Amino acid sequence: MRLDQISVIKKNGVSQAVARQGGFLFALWIMATLFCPVIMAQVSSPPVYVSAQPLPSEGIYGILRRYSVPPTRPYLQKFRELNQDVLNGGERLQIDFFYHLPILIFEYDQIGLRTTLGIEDELVLIRVQEYNELIKTSTIAAEKGENQIWAPVFYIESESEERAVARPQSTAQPKLNVLFGEKYRSVPIIDRRLEGYVFYLDSGHGGPDPGAIGERQGVHLYEDEYAYDFTLRLARQLVQHSATVYLIVQDKNDGIRDQAVLKGDRDERYYGDVRISSQTATRLKKRAEIINQLYQQNAGKAKAQYTIVLHVDSRSNSRRIDLFYYYQRSNEKSRRLASLLHQRVKKEYAEHQPGRGYSGTVSPRNLFMLKEVVPATVYIEVANIRNQLDQDRLMIVNNRQAVANWLCDGIMDYIRKYGE
Repeated sequence: MRLDQISVIKKNGVSQAVARQGGFLFALWIMATLFCPVIMAQVSSPPVYVSAQPLPSEGIYGILRRYSVPPTRPYLQKFRELNQDVLNGGERLQIDFFYHLPILIFEYDQIGLRTTLGIEDELVLIRVQEYNELIKTSTIAAEKGENQIWAPVFYIESESEERAVARPQSTAQPKLNVLFGEKYRSVPIIDRRLEGYVFYLDSGHGGPDPGAIGERQGVHLYEDEYAYDFTLRLARQLVQHSATVYLIVQDKNDGIRDQAVLKGDRDERYYGDVRISSQTATRLKKRAEIINQLYQQNAGKAKAQYTIVLHVDSRSNSRRIDLFYYYQRSNEKSRRLASLLHQRVKKEYAEHQPGRGYSGTVSPRNLFMLKEVVPATVYIEVANIRNQLDQDRLMIVNNRQAVANWLCDGIMDYIRKYGE
C-alpha cells in the first residue's frame, strides 16, 4: 500500500477514513500545503523581535517603558530569556549592546491587521492597533519600519500570565485623557492592579500663583508648570494600571510637555472649572474642600483613597536636594505610603546611578494640605528649582518621566504590601 493510500471502512453505516503507514499525516501535510500556505509560513518562520540599545543608566524597566511595554513579571522574564547570553545572569544593561525586546515584528501584508497577524480575536487586534498608534507619537517612532506592525508578545500569546488578567482596554476617563494633550491622550490600560483605588493628585500653586521661580541661562523656570507636568505624567501612569485619578489643578491647554523650558501662564483652574483665588488661604481651603467632597462621594465605592501633593522646592541655589516626603502626623497609612515611595526612589537611584547616593527624607509636617485633607496624603518636594543640578531633574524630559514612573511604582509597592 502506498503511503498516501486511505481505505474507507463501513462500520454501523458510518464511513471512517483510516490512515495506514503514516498516510493520514501525509494527507494532512498535502492539504496544509495546498490550502493553508499562510499558516505554514507562520509556523515555519522564526519570530522576529525589536532590538534596541539602552540609554545611559537605563535598566530593564526603563528600556521596556521607553518602548511602552509594561515591566510586569512575564515581560521581564521574556526579556531575560531573549537576552540570556548577553546578560549572563545579571541585570545591568550595557549601552554598546543591542538587546532583543519582547515585541514581535510583523510585515504588513497590505490587506489588513487580521491577515497580517493571522488572528481573529477582535480585542487583540484593537490592542495591537492602539499600541502601534502609541508608538507613532513616541520618541522611538523613527525606529519602526513603515510597513511594520509591532506587537508586545503577550498581546499575541494567549497562554501568558498577562492574559489571565482582565483584558486591557482604553481608559474610561476621557475627560482626564484630554488633559494629557494630543500626543499622550491615548492611554492603553496595562493591567488592573490599581482598579478601585482613587487618587487625588494636587500640583502646587497655579493660576495667579506661579510658586517658586528659578532661572537658567536667563530663562525663568516656574514651579507650578513643572509640578503640573510631573503630576500629569504620574496621573497617566496610574491610569495605565486602572486607577481612578482626579487632577485638582487643571490646564486645558498644556498637556504633557516634552520641552525643557515650560512656558508659564495663569490659566489653570481647579477641578470642576473653579477659578483659583489670588488669596493664599482661600486657594488652600478650596483645594482641601474639593478633595474632601470627592472623598465623600467615593466613600464606600473605592477600595481606598489617597492624595499626592507635588511641589518644587526653593532653597539656596548652592543646595541640591533629593526628593523628600512629608506625611500626616496622625495617619499611619500616610506614613507607610511616604516610606515606600522613599524606598522605591532610593532603590531606583541605586540601580540607575550606582554610587550617587540618595539623601531624601521622610518626616511628618503640619502643612495645611496635610492637616485638612481627609484621605491619606503624602506631600512631595521633587527638586530645588534654584539649584542647577536639580534643574536637570526638572528640565530633562526623561528625568521628569522617570520620577513619575518611580512614584507610580512606589504606590504599587504600597498597594501590593498593604492592599489598603
